[in-house]
Amino acid sequence: MYEYACPECGVKFEKLRRMSEADSPARCACCGAENASRVLSTFAAGGCGPGRNFG
Repeated sequence: MYEYACPECGVKFEKLRRMSEADSPARCACCGAENASRVLSTFAAGGCGPGRNFG
């Protein structure tokens, strides 16, 4: 699953693609433009700290 942004309409969307296709332009899920580019996805990350038990 990769995240893309459309330069035509500004919509961000996710698309399931093969790793080999990840950086290729994608079709916009909203306006249909074919030049949406991949953007860095935000994700939740956990860490060690008070109140966390990873054992």
